[in-house]
Amino acid sequence: MSMNKIDDQKSLSETSKKQPSKWQNISPKVKKISETQIELVNNILLQTTGFSLEQHKKLAQEKNELNFLNEYRSALSLWAEHTMDTKSKIIVTLDWRDTAGKGSNIKRVTEYLINSRFSVKAFPWIPTESEKFKYNWFRRYENFFPEDWKITFFDRSWYNRASVEAAMWFCTKEEYYWFMENVNEFEREKITEMGYYFLKIYLSITKDTQKLRLKNREQARKRWKSSPVDAQAQEKWNYYTLAKANILKYTDSEHAPWMVLDSNEKWLSATEIIKAIINTSEEVAKIISQNIDLTPDPKVVRTAAQELDRMKESWDLKAMKTDFKFKNAA
Repeated sequence: MSMNKIDDQKSLSETSKKQPSKWQNISPKVKKISETQIELVNNILLQTTGFSLEQHKKLAQEKNELNFLNEYRSALSLWAEHTMDTKSKIIVTLDWRDTAGKGSNIKRVTEYLINSRFSVKAFPWIPTESEKFKYNWFRRYENFFPEDWKITFFDRSWYNRASVEAAMWFCTKEEYYWFMENVNEFEREKITEMGYYFLKIYLSITKDTQKLRLKNREQARKRWKSSPVDAQAQEKWNYYTLAKANILKYTDSEHAPWMVLDSNEKWLSATEIIKAIINTSEEVAKIISQNIDLTPDPKVVRTAAQELDRMKESWDLKAMKTDFKFKNAA
C-alpha cells in the first residue's frame, strides 16, 4: 500500500493531540466582571446581534466542539482514501436506549465520508413471524453485511432482541434465552471468522439526559423521531438497565468485546467511533496518529467490565428490575 500521500498531509492540526475533556469548559476564558457589567454587555449584544451573552457562549462552545470533531472527520476521510485498495469490511453496531444518539452519532461520523464507502441500515418495521424465529433473527441482519472495503452501520442491531424487545415485553422467554445462548457463536462464526472488523458499540446516557432529549422531541422539527416506545422509556428505565447488565455480562467476548461510549456529549462519542474505525488499519493509523491522537479517551470509552463496575458504584444495579415480563408464547 502506498503511503506517500499520507506523508504529504499537513492538514491535521498538532493541537488536536490534546483532546479536551467533556468536563472542561472549552469556551474562551474571560475575566470576572460585575453583574451590572454583564447586564450591560447582554443588552448590547441583544440589540446588535439578536443573541444574548449566554447564547453567544453556547455558540462559541459549539464552534469549538465542531472544529475538534472536524479534525477527526478529516482524518477519517484520509483513512478512507488510503484503504481503498484493501478488502477490509467493517461492521459498526450502535445499540441501546431511546435517545442515546444512534442515528446522530452515525451522521456525525460519516459527514465527510464518501457515500460509496458506507451504508446505514435501520429496521423501522416490526419483524415478521418468520424473522423472529431463532436463526432467522440473525439472518435478518446478516443479509446486509458489507462487501469488501465498505462499512455498514447498524442503527440498532440484532441486540434489539435482548434490549428493547425484552425491556418492553415484546419477545417471549424462549426467544430471549435462545438469543442470549447463541449470539456469541453467531458473532464468532459469521463475523470475526469471516474476516469482518467488528465494532460493537453501546451508547450510554443518564436518565436525565434521556428525559431532556425526549422533551426536545416534542418540537415540531423533531417530532418525527417520536414513537409509542418513547413514551415508556423513562417508566421502564430499570427494565432497560436489567437488559443492559445482562448483555454486558454475558455477551462480551474476546472475539467481539463491547465498546461502551458515554454519549451524553455526542461530539465526543462520535470522535471515539472515528478513532476506532481508523485503528482497524494499523498501518494507516500509525501514520495518521503522527498528527492526531487516536488513543481512546478513558473519560468516554469503557469496557463492559468497567461499565458494570460503574453501574454498581452508582447504584444502577440495585435499582434495576430483577426479571422481565415476557410476552406469552402463541
